[in-house]
Amino acid sequence: EKIVRAVPAHKDIIFAPDKNLGAYLVKKIGRDMILWQGSCMVHEIFSEKKIIQLKERNPDAKVIAHPECEPQILRLADFIGSTSALLKYSKEDASRKFIVVTESGILHQMQKASPEKIFIPGPPVSTDETCACNDCPHMKKNTLEKLRDCLRDEKPEILLSEELRLKALAPMKRMLELS
Repeated sequence: EKIVRAVPAHKDIIFAPDKNLGAYLVKKIGRDMILWQGSCMVHEIFSEKKIIQLKERNPDAKVIAHPECEPQILRLADFIGSTSALLKYSKEDASRKFIVVTESGILHQMQKASPEKIFIPGPPVSTDETCACNDCPHMKKNTLEKLRDCLRDEKPEILLSEELRLKALAPMKRMLELS
């Protein structure tokens, strides 16, 4: 949000990589953007119907959702925020029960931070009750061992011309300054 707000109004924005996050920001701050049609597979599999049913069975639970979820899911949310914002909200809010609509990896951190609270994973569309469909298979490919090996061996190596590297560095630095 800070980055989008920092772009002068007369400049067009092509927003990537997530169309749902982009649409959320368009609605929140009223800035038109060209949305790249990418999305996170995990945030697109949540079932509106099942979340409504879960909320009916748990009327004391707050629905908290990541902004990469589809708009019909976000309409059900009591709070929308980044992964770190969801964790912070679940710690600070007085509610004792939360329906968490994002990648399920955050549930362990929430339970550690607030062991007295109940965290219910948002249900996917799948009819397979054994499906852990709200786990991102791509994020699971990153392991501590792979990170260690990468740092130790300095591989895989990505070669860029100095001109391209410097051009790419400028917006990265600016985004980090803004966030």
